[in-house]
Amino acid sequence: MRYTNRQEKFIYCLEGNWNKHPKSNQSIKPILDLLYTFSKVKYIYHKCPTKEEFIKGLETFTQKRYSNYTVLYIAYHGRKNRIYFGNDYITLKDIANVLEGKLKGKIVHFGSCSTLNTTEKNIIEFIDRTGCFFISGYQRDVEYIDSTAFELSYFDTLQWYNSYNKIKSIIIKKYSTLIDNLHFRMI
Repeated sequence: MRYTNRQEKFIYCLEGNWNKHPKSNQSIKPILDLLYTFSKVKYIYHKCPTKEEFIKGLETFTQKRYSNYTVLYIAYHGRKNRIYFGNDYITLKDIANVLEGKLKGKIVHFGSCSTLNTTEKNIIEFIDRTGCFFISGYQRDVEYIDSTAFELSYFDTLQWYNSYNKIKSIIIKKYSTLIDNLHFRMI
């Protein structure tokens, strides 16, 4: 059962390239469009294919004019404890260096394979250093369609609850099998 009042959490999305073909139109932007069309979730979307553009996108997110954007959605290829930009990468620690003390009350979602396949210590350090409310993402490689379908529901669910425990219990209750299959993690 949902509360009658939505707790709007606008999304600020940074996305990398999903393949090397320069004319590829693969993107998570259509799910953001669906969220806006059907749930009125506002979003800002930036394609940031290089590490430098990504860091600039993170810094832009922390500006006061984006204070109403509660969810930082990082959509990239990933591996254990990092996200990739072709052959280059950035670790959770590096991201925390950029965002240190600037994410009070924010949610960070890593829409990337295996990025949260790291120690709880690394995740807690990221949360402590950035001040974010919590982070979420995947501990294993995930199929694009499965993870995208889950993220559509996940972002919609975030709109209705402000309590971490309530969000986590609703997500687990509604999507327990999918969470297990995707190795989804929320801390």
